[in-house]
Amino acid sequence: MRIALVVSYITLTAGCSLFMHSIERPTATVRDVSVSSAGLGGVTGQVQMDVTNPNGIGVPLSGIDWQLSVGGARAVTGAVELQQTIPARGVAPVTTSLSIGMLDAAQVATVLASGGRDYRIDATLHFSTSVGQLDVDVHKTGTLAF
Repeated sequence: MRIALVVSYITLTAGCSLFMHSIERPTATVRDVSVSSAGLGGVTGQVQMDVTNPNGIGVPLSGIDWQLSVGGARAVTGAVELQQTIPARGVAPVTTSLSIGMLDAAQVATVLASGGRDYRIDATLHFSTSVGQLDVDVHKTGTLAF
């Protein structure tokens, strides 16, 4: 009986280990950032991302926390709660709204006026899996084109 339990435990542990190593990290690509309005209160718009799942099974995306910086100055932070499954070996579009407050918009405008065009997006994608929450950090840098 003990031998059967030990063999079962080793088989389960090895199977879980193989399964965990075969899971690839999903990725996200920022497709578009658009501004819908600008005024005395700040700027509003949308961020559109493509979330790619390289795995052979669908992955449930439950939320994204993100921050956009321009020239080192924080411009926008946001969070979106989702109930979206990223299909197996597929790409799913994800859109979230953004809002830049008046003070942050003024700070970013100063950076842009001085010639700063570099940006950085830091995001944490939250996936709800049967074994618990899986968080994936995504970082992207680039240069704003005007």
